[in-house]
Amino acid sequence: MIIPIQVIIDSGLQEQAQKIFESMGLNMSQAVNLFFYNCVINGKIPFSTEMPQNLNNQYFASKIGTPYNPEDNNKK
Repeated sequence: MIIPIQVIIDSGLQEQAQKIFESMGLNMSQAVNLFFYNCVINGKIPFSTEMPQNLNNQYFASKIGTPYNPEDNNKK
């Protein structure tokens, strides 16, 4: 059975991602399915979820809807 899902995402981010997927011959649905399959096959998210050092952590966290707590960076 195939079911539709709804994802809330920044329109600029969606447009940028869509261009990348199209350059790879994929549509948005195919790209999301690949992500889900990869998660299931590997039993984890298929990329690092650590905050890159070269990004503004507060800005990045706001874009993914996660509260930013600078103390979290000191717990490692």
